[in-house]
Amino acid sequence: MSRKNRTHLRGKRGQKFTNQIRDIPRSRILCVSIDIHKYFHIVMLHNALGEIVTPTFQVDIFRTGFEQLCRAIDKAIAQLNAQHVLIGMEPTGHYFENLARHLQELPRPVTLINSYAVKENRNQHMMQYEKNDDIDTASIGDLICRGEGSSFRPAREIYLQLQHLARAWFSKSKFHRSLKNQIIGHLDRVFPGLVLMDDKARKLYEPLFATNFWDCQTLQHLIRVCPDPRRLVAMSTQELIDAFHAQEYAMGPIHANKILAYTRKILLPDAELIAIRCELLSNDLLLLETIAAHMTKIEERLCALLQQTPYNIWVTVKGLSEHQVAMLAAAIGNPTHYFYAAQVFRRSGLVSGRNDSGTRQRKGSGNHIVKVGDVYLRRALMNAVYTLIPNQPLFRLYFHKLCSSKPNPVARVAVARRAIGILWAMQRDQYSRSLVLNKGVSDVIC
Repeated sequence: MSRKNRTHLRGKRGQKFTNQIRDIPRSRILCVSIDIHKYFHIVMLHNALGEIVTPTFQVDIFRTGFEQLCRAIDKAIAQLNAQHVLIGMEPTGHYFENLARHLQELPRPVTLINSYAVKENRNQHMMQYEKNDDIDTASIGDLICRGEGSSFRPAREIYLQLQHLARAWFSKSKFHRSLKNQIIGHLDRVFPGLVLMDDKARKLYEPLFATNFWDCQTLQHLIRVCPDPRRLVAMSTQELIDAFHAQEYAMGPIHANKILAYTRKILLPDAELIAIRCELLSNDLLLLETIAAHMTKIEERLCALLQQTPYNIWVTVKGLSEHQVAMLAAAIGNPTHYFYAAQVFRRSGLVSGRNDSGTRQRKGSGNHIVKVGDVYLRRALMNAVYTLIPNQPLFRLYFHKLCSSKPNPVARVAVARRAIGILWAMQRDQYSRSLVLNKGVSDVIC
């Protein structure tokens, strides 16, 4: 809805809410505010005038708690002779999902109130330094009465699988990066100077190999064959070559001599320290391989599921890998849940800039991104933008034009907004001439 044509102060969302409650007395609208916790939930029942019907009470996360909540709602409906029921809760982690799904199946539609909106609402009521469950529940209720929040639409079937596989992959990738850092920590103690990760250090000292450690197969093979510099110093060139060949790794005399010469420069650590750290290093390397294999399996499942969705057409776009598209599809979910691309972008929580009292604040540089949306969608979208900009002239020119007057992060967010609009139209129509496609696929969709 354009700003010129909108008929409500809060746009389509506000108009939709107004249509729902039109001609219903506010005293006949029951609001159910739920503050979600891990092992219990805090509930308050009130009408749309803010008058409390049932003071805050606690329900557990089991069937007994759900049945207690349902009885309280039914009792309040009878007490108010309610004509409409609004249920709102914060989407706290994954803890809200089970309760929200069961309420939705009754059916009792659920509205999700963003945690950032709850925090800001408390601030507006001069309660910045107060934090307890009753205040949060009341703040959620206040937002429900005003029609804030978004409808709970749980992922199902393929999109449910995509969502959980993508989140599992991301969790494993964080552990994978953490384990890599631990391995570097082992090497710093066992073989000081072998890995120079810092650019400044690589300028000060000549590294063994110019390639980054995690891109250099020879270095990774070395720490599996013989990470102990004390043993390496005692080896001959042929012995090192034979040790590599015994594990079916390639090694020639030139690289073998280079490794041995570099090892002789090392200030050798304590032998006992090397022994225990080499044991830990060996265990972590095995664990790293196991996690990498698990991540590969998840990626294969993600890509197989992606082919069954309309998002698969994005794979034809130059600059987007199959894995990137799968992560985007998992974060966005079922495309039928959206009417237009702006809803997807709004869900990400990305904000490129803000006007306060009609005055631009330092062209957006004074405003941080307000992270009110879905972190998985935000991450997947910005990750896609980083590879789309260098590969798509349309986005590259737009990005450089914005960078002349705006900070780099603000420009990237603006590109993300434009990119999701074009990509969304592409998946909707299964057709595009706006973007550069991979070789050999232009005839498929044009």
